[in-house]
Amino acid sequence: MEQPRPEIISWLQEALAKQNAGNLGGALLAYRRVISRDPGLADAWCNLGSVLHALGRDEEALEACRRSLELHPANPAAHTGLGSVLGATGDLAGALDHFREALALDPGNLVATSNLAGVLARLGRLEEAEAWDRAALALRPESPELNLNLGFTLMRRGRLGEAEAQFLASLRLGPLPKARWNLAYVRLLQGRYREAWPDFPARLEVPQGLDNLRGFSEPAWNGSPFPGRTLLVWVEQGLGDTLQFVRYLPMARALGGKVLFQTYACLRGLLGDLPGADRVLTEHDELPPFDLQAPLLDLPALFRSAPEDLPPPARLGPPPGHEPPEALRRLLEAPGRKAGLVWAGSPAHQDDDRRSLDPALLGALREVPALAWASLQMAPRATPPLPLVDLAPHFRDFSDTAWALSRLDLVITVDTAVAHLAGSMGLATHLLLPYFPDWRWLMEGTSSPWYPSMRIHRQPAPGAWEPVLRDLARDLAHGS
Repeated sequence: MEQPRPEIISWLQEALAKQNAGNLGGALLAYRRVISRDPGLADAWCNLGSVLHALGRDEEALEACRRSLELHPANPAAHTGLGSVLGATGDLAGALDHFREALALDPGNLVATSNLAGVLARLGRLEEAEAWDRAALALRPESPELNLNLGFTLMRRGRLGEAEAQFLASLRLGPLPKARWNLAYVRLLQGRYREAWPDFPARLEVPQGLDNLRGFSEPAWNGSPFPGRTLLVWVEQGLGDTLQFVRYLPMARALGGKVLFQTYACLRGLLGDLPGADRVLTEHDELPPFDLQAPLLDLPALFRSAPEDLPPPARLGPPPGHEPPEALRRLLEAPGRKAGLVWAGSPAHQDDDRRSLDPALLGALREVPALAWASLQMAPRATPPLPLVDLAPHFRDFSDTAWALSRLDLVITVDTAVAHLAGSMGLATHLLLPYFPDWRWLMEGTSSPWYPSMRIHRQPAPGAWEPVLRDLARDLAHGS
């Protein structure tokens, strides 16, 4: 490794101290000053890449890491840094290559070992990911983060008992919100709701949940009666979560004075007359005064719900007198049995690759007799090899979606908001799930305690959609 010139050693030490202290802006300026005086210093470029990556400036980070490797191709830290940036930008194959190169140069490189496991998990190569998670943990057994990582991989493999043990081990070593959230998650998957609820609030403390937090000064509601006061219940996550949990609003209202419910604008028409809400607002409305507040997903925990005593779904449907677009009405005028299809969720969802399916697989439904197919697919996607009537271009909001669903005989969907809307409307709903599902669907079973009219079809192994479609086609052919 090259030695910096004596006159800039102090600058390099200053940059590294600022980086280690979390002063990323100061470290960025310090590394740039070092490089301006000695552009051939590979370690400075490598560290600059790490700082830029931490700041979210990944295009610049890629350039810095590649410059470091040009100067010192056998630097494991630079390979590790470049692998991290490539993984963050979606180039998983490139990330794997650089992590493996780092490990060839430095077999005990903990960051490369752990990050390699993470990329393998993202690729669905969970058996390999587990092996590398265990290798990382062997290098640092007392790390709460590495115990958490192994637990997460085990959970995705369906080994829930082992996963729970790792999350508990992580929490014994350090108070990681992510370990608390995953502990709640693994218990929810098993239907152990009352054990899970104490750790459920950690969902808003992990990076994926922090954006959903609100900075209200009003106190959080603890589930106690609040006569004469006003409670604001606010949405925190996706559209499907909102449709699922509005069933709790009447229970909250029964304990107090007024309930305000703040939801998304696209749900305003659908939820405008929601039982349990004195007033429904959107995120664009000015909030009136209120005394207490709670995120919507706190309510099942506050009421200590369990799968055997869940409140029934809110009876959703198109608003009274709703007039859909004429083109949508015409598309659904034809007689005969009609089935709605959704085969993919939002491309922006972090689990989209796992939850969505290749529409070509829906060709297995061609032989189902006496069904006309209607697409409810919102995000632009490839279409299945079926004679489809495309309804989605005519949807203005979820009121139109609900009106269309009310004209269908059954709905077939992956895990999207449509599943929750159809279930809340009491429609015959076939839900297609990946091997590792969202917690609300439990890990096993063909029925859902949340929606009595729903039948669940599960992957028997990660990525195995073909058996799911065969099972679905068989059920439809027999009229189930």
